[in-house]
Amino acid sequence: MAKYVMALDAGTTSNRCILFNEKGEICSVAQKEFEQYFPQPGWVEHDANEIWSTQLLVAQEAMEKIGADASDIAAIGITNQRETTIVWDKATGIPVGPAIVWQCRRTSEYCDLLKDKGLTETFRKKNRPGD
Repeated sequence: MAKYVMALDAGTTSNRCILFNEKGEICSVAQKEFEQYFPQPGWVEHDANEIWSTQLLVAQEAMEKIGADASDIAAIGITNQRETTIVWDKATGIPVGPAIVWQCRRTSEYCDLLKDKGLTETFRKKNRPGD
């Protein structure tokens, strides 16, 4: 019978896995940092494959620490950076390019142009539920 809830957190600089028991107590934690890349001033990128591989690594490590295997996991909760974007090739599953991190400023001039055109409220409406 499954005994643990796995929480996976894909953060800005590292991935983390925490295993909780049925009482909500922490049973195991694993964390691994990954590289941030700054190819130009104001640009921030991650290697999409490194995000995936470190997330898998911490999940395996957290389970190994307490002798758990996949059948011991009742549920998995996932949290992430939300605004970081990765484009994957639909056919191969391979990332098309680096992950563009939420901190990246490469489109700031374009966003300013849209704001100057008076489109701020248009974009806000698109982000509201029911609009």
